[in-house]
Parts: sequence; structure tokens; C-alpha cells
Amino acid sequence: MAISRADLFRGRLRSESRPSEAPQALEARIGAACLSYTGTDCRMCGDHCDHGAIRFRPLGRGRWLPIVEEGGCTGCGDCAAVCPVKAVTMEPVAA
Repeated sequence: MAISRADLFRGRLRSESRPSEAPQALEARIGAACLSYTGTDCRMCGDHCDHGAIRFRPLGRGRWLPIVEEGGCTGCGDCAAVCPVKAVTMEPVAA
């Protein structure tokens, strides 16, 4: 692509500027497919959460309830990436 000085001075080389939107905050949600609900000892999401936002509460009979601590999730997605059944999803935080 040839560039002339006239194009440069007339502003023809400027890219279209778009208003920047702030990225929307995300938070982990754990769905019904989670292995912990079925009695399978997994806990991979909690093990990979560097912020300790995912905890497990015992339900009895070897089952555990994964809980995402309110305000603890940073939205990094590490937990969703390691879930073997894709039960963890990253959802927009309600404003």
C-alpha cells in the first residue's frame, strides 16, 4: 500500500475509532453437571482457584456442595478451564 503525504495530512490513514467499552465482570457459576453432586470426589475447580473463592460444604453420603464465595471470584476462569465435565461457566455479574 502506497502512502502519500497528502493522505497523511488529510487524515485518511486514521483508523475508525470506536468508543471503548469496559470489559464486563465475570463470575464462576457451577451447574448441575458438577461431579461433586453425584458423589464423585473431584474438587478440581477449588484446587485451581488461587483466590480460594470456591469452597465445598458436605452434603452427606460422600457428596459435596461447591460454593462460589460472593465477592471472592475474580473472573479469571481458571476453574472453568479445568472442569472435566464443563460444569463451571463464567457468567456476567449482575450490576
